[in-house]
Amino acid sequence: MGTLGCINDMQRRDKENRELRKLGRERIKETRTRLSKIGKGTKLPEISAEEVEEIQRKTKEKTDMDNDNLFKTKIIIAVCFLFVFLLGCILYLL
Repeated sequence: MGTLGCINDMQRRDKENRELRKLGRERIKETRTRLSKIGKGTKLPEISAEEVEEIQRKTKEKTDMDNDNLFKTKIIIAVCFLFVFLLGCILYLL
């Protein structure tokens, strides 16, 4: 009798999983059709090649400036830690 219950339980779970897979497929189809409808309505902005190059140049300048500022900040912090460390060593030796 014990194995019969296990078999029935397994069959019930298989049936539930089959139904869940069908629901999942339907949801995916609905999502795909909804997204494809949204994608058809959007228009690409009309930007000239010069404007794109200008945007890329400005972006590169800004990232370079940010990297320079980050490097300077790291150097200043390192110098401050070194100064505090040396000051601590000198005071310890006295």
